[in-house]
Amino acid sequence: HRVTLVMQPDEDLSARRTAAEKDRLCEIRRQMDEKSCADTVKLAADLAARQQKIDDESILPKVTLQDVPAHLPEPSFENHRVNGIEVNAYRQGTNGLVYQQQVSPIPALEPEQLLYLPLFNQILTELGVDEQDYLSTQQRQSATVGSITALTSMRGAIDDEQQVSANLVISSKALHRNVREQCRLLRDIKSAVRFDETARIRELISQQRSRRDQSITGQGHGLAMTAACAGMSPLAKLNHEASGLAGIRALRALDDSLDNPAALEQLVSALSSLYKQINCYTSQLLLVAEDDKMDNLLDTVQASYSAANDACPAFTLPPSRESQKEIWLCNSQVNFCARAYPTVPMAHKDAAALTVLGGFMRNGFLHRTIREQGGAYGGGASQDSGIAAFRFYSYRDPRLTETLADFDAAIDWVLHSQHHHQSLEEAILGVIGSIDKPSSPAGEAKAHFHNRLFGRNHHDREQFRRRVLTVTLDDLRAVTARYLRSEIASTAVITSAANRELGMQLQSEHDFQLQEL
Repeated sequence: HRVTLVMQPDEDLSARRTAAEKDRLCEIRRQMDEKSCADTVKLAADLAARQQKIDDESILPKVTLQDVPAHLPEPSFENHRVNGIEVNAYRQGTNGLVYQQQVSPIPALEPEQLLYLPLFNQILTELGVDEQDYLSTQQRQSATVGSITALTSMRGAIDDEQQVSANLVISSKALHRNVREQCRLLRDIKSAVRFDETARIRELISQQRSRRDQSITGQGHGLAMTAACAGMSPLAKLNHEASGLAGIRALRALDDSLDNPAALEQLVSALSSLYKQINCYTSQLLLVAEDDKMDNLLDTVQASYSAANDACPAFTLPPSRESQKEIWLCNSQVNFCARAYPTVPMAHKDAAALTVLGGFMRNGFLHRTIREQGGAYGGGASQDSGIAAFRFYSYRDPRLTETLADFDAAIDWVLHSQHHHQSLEEAILGVIGSIDKPSSPAGEAKAHFHNRLFGRNHHDREQFRRRVLTVTLDDLRAVTARYLRSEIASTAVITSAANRELGMQLQSEHDFQLQEL
């Protein structure tokens, strides 16, 4: 037996629900006498007063800056040269697991190729290799490794966000007894992926479109921040165009076009060319394993890998620093608001104060005004030194223009209000907690390796940490006045069509037709 359900979207559903809620409230109001009205008004006033009250936190035990350790521990590692390949080995407690990563430099690419990178990463480990089709390869992966993924790792330079470097990372983990097959699988994915499985590629792109469409309301605040920051640096622009709202728009258009067999063949050819272009260069290897297993792992690696061509043209992105003002429309009853300001990268002396400022604003002002009083699920601010941007955001927010005004009010609050040192200490401890947060032994090794790979050595991280610990209230006011200026702000919101008249550039999430208001 078979049942086919056909569902049609109701464009008037949201309006009818709003009207029904208004009618229900009007009926409640009609039945209230003067005393009930007065009690309701008093209850609202009492709630507002309670939200403004400062809690007595002295009754709770707390951590202070004196409890913060002076230094950050650094994992130890070894460098080896195996068949012309640089191998970074970390002897860590991994409960018998072996973690391997192949890290290949991404060469200079054409703009269209850059936009294909998210698709490329997704399909690379989902296709067949050599003589095996994708089903056989999936069975081989299941029998060999616990997981295997591909991703593009990009970061701006520690002292210049306009200089970006990038690597393709193929990452896997396996039991030590499967390490030989793990090496073979990684080698085959680097050199023998089959791009002739066009039907499979078509299916994977449709799956990714579905996931990305569903992410709009679930991760709207992140997408809004990415859109607001798109002009801050070349990496921020690429993030928006490849993985943000503009990327979703492009993915939908691409998926629709692939009903044409010629368009599908053209895409497959472009992805195959990108694969050959990236994988002709020698990879670095990251190995994380138990101490007593590492020597055997190095011997296995020596028998499995060999160097390739090293002449890799340097990856570059054109500089970018401009403001953005955009509205993206979607079928949602809530809003996602973001506002961003260009700032400085991690090595700059002001980066530490800006990082502390995000937590200081969130704890002292934004949480109360946006979540407690405004009704949003969440809101806050943060500094992203990788793209040199300071971002405000709200998540699942019933308000829009009022929240944007609260972002401005938070700046005024920092500059012109009296603040307690305890609030500063809490913000500093929040940043230190994120820096010092413990991870798994393998996670710490991988983070340390990739920090070194992008020029962020242990000394740089410790210097940043020391600067965080010495931030003062005057530092917070100084960086607020220096960087959070209205004339350089960028704004992006995801909202419904009812809020289209905001005087900003309109990007429609439904049909993606660009309009000027």
